[in-house]
Amino acid sequence: MWELVLKEDKIKKENSPILESLDEKKRKRVKKTLQTAEPTEYFGQDFTQLGELIDMLKELQFIKSDEKMVKRFKSIDERNIDMLALSSKLRKEYELLYRQLREIVYPKRKGDLRDE
Repeated sequence: MWELVLKEDKIKKENSPILESLDEKKRKRVKKTLQTAEPTEYFGQDFTQLGELIDMLKELQFIKSDEKMVKRFKSIDERNIDMLALSSKLRKEYELLYRQLREIVYPKRKGDLRDE
């Protein structure tokens, strides 16, 4: 059986000189925008779903029997793969820029436990 343990220690908030220098309204706006801009797992999902649609359509009989359509779908598939590669590259760049901006708002201090 699990017990709820109440600690006297409260969760320590990250220190941010930038946020502390702002009035309450601007501080909330910056925090909310920073949170909203955080990279998510959905970044490349549209491209993946597009690939699934391409694969599904390539399996249809009317496409298999039409040589022009087969070539067209091969071209579409290659373009989608190129977009996926570009998306991956952009994702990495986005994450890097986000981390740099976040470190400006929440500078790391010696001994911080954050794993960013």
